[in-house]
Amino acid sequence: MKKINISNPPKVLLLRPPQLFYYSTWPVGPRLSVPTGLLAIGSYLEMMGIKVEIYDSFIKSKRDKAKKENKEVLKSSNFINRWIKQFESTSSNSFKLSEWVSWINRPSTDMSKNTHHFGSDWKTLEKDICDSKADIIGITNLFRENTEETIKTIKIARKALPNSVIVVGGPNATAMPEYILERAPELDIVGLGDGEKTMMAIVKWNQGKGSLKDIKGIIYREDNKLIHTPAREWVTQLDELGNLNYNLIQLENYFQYERSGIMARNKFEYNNAEKSVSLITSRGCPYKCSFCSIHIHAGRKFRRYSVHHTLNHLEDLVNNYGVKHIHFEDDNLTLDKDRFMELMNGILKRNLKFTWDTPNGVFANNIDKDMLNLMKKTGCIYLIIGVESGDQWVLDNIIYKQPLTLEHVNRVFKLAKELKIDIRAFYIIGFPRETLQNIQSTLKYAINALRKYDIIPQLAIARADPGTDMYSEAKRDGKLFSTNIMSSNEGSHMDYFIRNMITNEHFTPELLEKLSIKFHRSTIFIIGYKTILYHLKNPKIAYANIKFLFRIALIEKIGIYNSIIRLFFSRLFFPHAMKREYIYDPKL
Repeated sequence: MKKINISNPPKVLLLRPPQLFYYSTWPVGPRLSVPTGLLAIGSYLEMMGIKVEIYDSFIKSKRDKAKKENKEVLKSSNFINRWIKQFESTSSNSFKLSEWVSWINRPSTDMSKNTHHFGSDWKTLEKDICDSKADIIGITNLFRENTEETIKTIKIARKALPNSVIVVGGPNATAMPEYILERAPELDIVGLGDGEKTMMAIVKWNQGKGSLKDIKGIIYREDNKLIHTPAREWVTQLDELGNLNYNLIQLENYFQYERSGIMARNKFEYNNAEKSVSLITSRGCPYKCSFCSIHIHAGRKFRRYSVHHTLNHLEDLVNNYGVKHIHFEDDNLTLDKDRFMELMNGILKRNLKFTWDTPNGVFANNIDKDMLNLMKKTGCIYLIIGVESGDQWVLDNIIYKQPLTLEHVNRVFKLAKELKIDIRAFYIIGFPRETLQNIQSTLKYAINALRKYDIIPQLAIARADPGTDMYSEAKRDGKLFSTNIMSSNEGSHMDYFIRNMITNEHFTPELLEKLSIKFHRSTIFIIGYKTILYHLKNPKIAYANIKFLFRIALIEKIGIYNSIIRLFFSRLFFPHAMKREYIYDPKL
């Protein structure tokens, strides 16, 4: 690959591609979050004196058109499936597994009829890239679901700016770089792991300083061969990466989407809660859960921003951008207990008023009453506990989630109910070597936790992502169930043709789906019963929720079924938060 020196310093365009979505029920359309990875890289480059532009294709989409398309799709979905799909972690899974299995060998047009393009259209994207006159184009590839759109974006970028250097990075690109390079010969470089310093090194190379082979943590082509450079050392002191400059992305654009129902995460809805932002205060996780792929792109070493840096970040968001809610997206926010307690106390000392949650889940093993009390005081709406299995043998011998025990989990559940903190729990069924008895233990544990401690269960069927221990084990033992390649006329989700699930002598994916549906029917009944009793005891809250239901059903016109689903997922799942709502909403 030729080195290209165009300007000094060069201009960098950081880009999130459009994506095809198989629309879910509520929230309307895809999950639209702030592109924190691009923002971190862009802010670092800007700090180093480089001219940067962030182009998020998602916010180039037409909100009204996206909402209208989604309402049409929702008409054919039944209530149980709508309920279940709210707990799915990916937007592409809005159809039944049995239907998905039956579609494996059907023509691609059958699948493309059910997908919707979200983001700037391809012609607009090409024009905007051309107009940017960027010397270096950095494209993010977060998930397998948008691999094909990423590849198409690479090809469009090469056509728009033939002499620019094209770089792709992100979690999925790090997990499968050779595949992307093979599919997109127009691509110059894949960056692996942390992107800030790697991209800065590429900028310097583009200026004529050094050679590609000296840049750590990349893969590039030379004489039709892929060259892997030595791994880049993880950035251990994250403060040195600088502060995020939110002016690069115009936060208000994301708030407007949230108001229209296209949001990043399910959350408790109160006045101005749409002003929410995802925030990462640490990277990496030392635990070795067999299903988790975080170590591929973030490593196993727990690396953190200092408490002072994080508090300044929060203060900037709250005071300068009016943010009301924070999604702490850390993979293990509470791992360092002393740091976490210092952070919570700092929020109180600085009198920062916002609500927050932990959508990626936290470990229960080191959470105690003092921590939970501080969480509640600082505005925690709910916690998600990563339980994964209700069978200790599975936790120890299949998931390898040491040092977690169900005793730890039960203690946290009991304390949370005592302190009136809303809790959800992650559960997964369908691991290699798992038996039906193990699975039934998990389902029984989740039901009992719901009945006894009001813990809302989030049940998923295991998916073996490449690079995880679970994938290696399943592939080695012949227990991997995968789809065939399927594509539409403008690219398809990677998930359509590389969704890896588990099958063994005890279960099939179809059986797991049946168990999941039966489980969710039971949880709907229990939650419904508890909800009725709750509202009988709290008539003022009942009245407020009735008004909420009619507002979204009649004014936002999303239909009664969708309004009920949204009522549960944005209000009724937060019984303790509803009683404290006046804290969050000064108008109440």
